[in-house]
Amino acid sequence: MRASTTLTASREPRAASREPRAASREPRAASREPRAGQGRAGQGGADGVEGGAAGSPAAAADSTHGLLPPLRVPVGTDPERWQTFRGERLVVAVARTVTSTVRVLDVLRPVLRDDPRVHLVFAFDPTSAFNDGVHALLRSVGARVLPWHQFARTDPDLIVTATENADLTTAHHTCPVLVLPHGVGFHKVVPDARSDRDRLAGVVPEALLRSGRARLAISHPDQAAQLTAAHPATAGRTLLVGDPCYDALLGGRALRATYRAALGITDGRRLVMISSTWRDRSVLGRDPALPARLLAELPLDDYAVALVTHPNITSAHGGYALRSHLGSAHDAGLLTIPPTAGWQATLLAADLLIGDHGSVTFYGAALGTPLLLGAFSDEEAVAGTPMAELGRIAPRLQLDAPLRPQVERALGLGRGAADDTLERLRKVGESAFAAPGRALTRLRTAVYDLLHLPEPENGAPLPLHAPEPPVPQDRPEATTACYVRTSLVEDSPGSARRSGPFTASGSWGAQGSPGSPGASGPSVPSPAEGSPGWGGSGETEGPRIAVERIPAAVVAFSSPSTAPSAVGTGMPQGDAPDGSFRHLSCADDEWDRRWPESASVLVRRATADTAVAADRWIDDTLARYPGCLLAAATVTGRGCRVGLRDGRTVEVSATGTPHEAAVLAAAVYACVRARRPLAGFATLALGDRTEDVELRPARRASQPRPTD
Repeated sequence: MRASTTLTASREPRAASREPRAASREPRAASREPRAGQGRAGQGGADGVEGGAAGSPAAAADSTHGLLPPLRVPVGTDPERWQTFRGERLVVAVARTVTSTVRVLDVLRPVLRDDPRVHLVFAFDPTSAFNDGVHALLRSVGARVLPWHQFARTDPDLIVTATENADLTTAHHTCPVLVLPHGVGFHKVVPDARSDRDRLAGVVPEALLRSGRARLAISHPDQAAQLTAAHPATAGRTLLVGDPCYDALLGGRALRATYRAALGITDGRRLVMISSTWRDRSVLGRDPALPARLLAELPLDDYAVALVTHPNITSAHGGYALRSHLGSAHDAGLLTIPPTAGWQATLLAADLLIGDHGSVTFYGAALGTPLLLGAFSDEEAVAGTPMAELGRIAPRLQLDAPLRPQVERALGLGRGAADDTLERLRKVGESAFAAPGRALTRLRTAVYDLLHLPEPENGAPLPLHAPEPPVPQDRPEATTACYVRTSLVEDSPGSARRSGPFTASGSWGAQGSPGSPGASGPSVPSPAEGSPGWGGSGETEGPRIAVERIPAAVVAFSSPSTAPSAVGTGMPQGDAPDGSFRHLSCADDEWDRRWPESASVLVRRATADTAVAADRWIDDTLARYPGCLLAAATVTGRGCRVGLRDGRTVEVSATGTPHEAAVLAAAVYACVRARRPLAGFATLALGDRTEDVELRPARRASQPRPTD
């Protein structure tokens, strides 16, 4: 096995002649570029012909002509007239795709920290199929951006890139090129931009390797041997750095609660994170409806679902189209994490990762996150690499089976002594990273070595920043339209009227599909014969009422096996075979007007100031929606007030954490359907949480007082 070169072994003979350069740099700068306004595209000037770039495909395809003006500072015609910092070296970072640009942005600021001797500019190569979003990203961070045609005429001291596809051999440049990985190692085969074949991701073209200028940063010594076997020209051209992204993830583990709070998960819900790489063998390529399907099977009070997509998906298809594809899932509460920032923190916050053969999945395995493979391309994963081993070990998500039981099993992986899957996956992940915690320090040494500059004197130690908290794109509104399943079990021996806890295979839905006759549920039943009277339960212990909710927006995505009566409509009907009750509940001001027209339970979103105001709203709502069985409103300081169509009214309050009106109304609905009196105490189970609730009969303000 050939080891990586040391950081000093890669210095070129060029170093001996470079020292005087700093003093002579200014006069050269004045001759690098024609003055602004000269030589612009379409004006017959020198643009596109200097540096051998005139007839190159990159120059011909340079869509930035006339859009990105040439820079004058810190490089350009006469930069010394305008600059504040008189730098000694020029670093040009090549930006070609969003993925590669993010990697460079993440490391260069800390690496060049506190050093005004180094000028940094970005050169935008627009020739990639995934160039959309690159320039906007650079502008958003305040980077100075060179148009590609000007880059050919600059004279950098170092080129840094995380893309192997940029053409860095046609210009006159002779400086070193530091190539950073934009994923984990060299484990994937991708389409070759220069041919109709596939190639090993992360390896620069043969011409650049033969020039002796390229240095490939690697995260583990084994990668040097892999590269040498695949491309002998890489021998002696690797630099063992480590992985700054993995280091940041390790540093952020203690902030898991902070990240979960940023995502709005502070109530004990489990976070399922979906990570999809690009191409048709990815998670979304295999099943674009997977986010909606998960939201349709996992109760919203027990689970949250987040999605991270590879930047190439958005660059190729556009954010508008992607949001359209995910429309129902977004309406159901899907947390869409920007591909340029936030995925690291979301991964640290996740309880379960559903991934594929992308690097995010590998990072998750290395962190010990429970994992299911929603897709995995054995054709794209390079044999003999840790990624291929991960694909062999990790359990697969069966897309043709109900998802909830698989998720629940995956969340239990590693808890038993007999199952070591998580530990095996963690070891596979860790096998790709050497020198954890030191990547930025080693990278800084490499950069200054290639620049032939001493590292900053008396500089502060490099920070080890944890990932920033995630900020979901288009954060969804709180879900108000839900299909609710309730079951009621009496605590008194022999008095159980309904079955116990739900099973994962139970079906969902209201009594009918939206808009159909009878969709809002049955008429209000009277108390069962022989049951205690209206004034009290007559029991010392109340029932246990379990509540589960699924967003109405995704009920059509329910697994066929969990919705056996949904033939032809995509909407399950009737009560579940296990004896639990189902109904549709939504807010009165729900934007999708299908749901209020079909709901059994309508809830006032705004809190009422008084019971009288709540009763007026209840009367108006029941009159406006004839199919509605219950109307519920929260009253300031008095819990929830629920009015039935038959005139009965009940106040419901929880003894612990206040619940939203829809949940308390579901408890009333269960009692009504079970013909149980609306009075006394009950235990409300919402996911893994339980609260005591009290039901108290009340008189509606619109009803006359009883006469003596």
